[in-house]
Amino acid sequence: MRVARLRYVHSDPLFRYSGLNPLSVGNNESIKLVLEGAVDVAFVPITYAAMHCDALIVIPAFAIYSRGPIISARLFRGLGRGFAAVEDTSVNALALSKLMGITFNRVSDPIDALNKYEGVLVIGDEALRMVDRGFPYIVDVGELWESRVGKPLVYAVMVTRVGVDYEGVKHVIDSLSKSLNKFFGNPDPLIEEVSRRLGVSEKITRDYLLGSVKYVVNDEVIKGISEELTIFGLPNCLNYLELGEGSNVIK
Repeated sequence: MRVARLRYVHSDPLFRYSGLNPLSVGNNESIKLVLEGAVDVAFVPITYAAMHCDALIVIPAFAIYSRGPIISARLFRGLGRGFAAVEDTSVNALALSKLMGITFNRVSDPIDALNKYEGVLVIGDEALRMVDRGFPYIVDVGELWESRVGKPLVYAVMVTRVGVDYEGVKHVIDSLSKSLNKFFGNPDPLIEEVSRRLGVSEKITRDYLLGSVKYVVNDEVIKGISEELTIFGLPNCLNYLELGEGSNVIK
């Protein structure tokens, strides 16, 4: 079973102890891989999943989401005018556009962009480094969403395609569950490793992986996805895999 994970550290607890050998890719790459058949299971931004309802099936076991401050997605305060966002974000940029009424130019160097723009939206590992270094910020995306919407903000969902082997997908789910359970049972080794790798404090890493980012999908998350897509103005047409079904092939 070919699997793709998002390259940011928020995915480490899901995959570190899974025994899987996933491709590690960016937000904009993951959707292409699963649509082209290069992988069978992938985590993709909810925005892209909604745009390809006819080709993808959401696996409602795990997702990347938050309830409250996320830390890794912030609009950092700059010195110029207007707003910019890093290139590898769609969900967070759309969330701020809808809630704050702002639009973004795209930039590749967020630090340099702080000199040119009033605010720069940064996500993922680079955002964690900027938080650790004390960069001032205007708003945390997850915190704003919680205060305005009161529902989970889902960044990425787990998807597969029609025709993929169901037992293979079930194996991936079980492997991710095993990894999460091992991480939460003894989080210190991974927290220490991530802290060293990113060059950020263990406190920020711990707060992030044990508090800010969440993984397990429940009914509240499914309802949150529906409201999120409505706010985003995207098709609310996702198809969900019925876990535990008897068919050998996903239909």
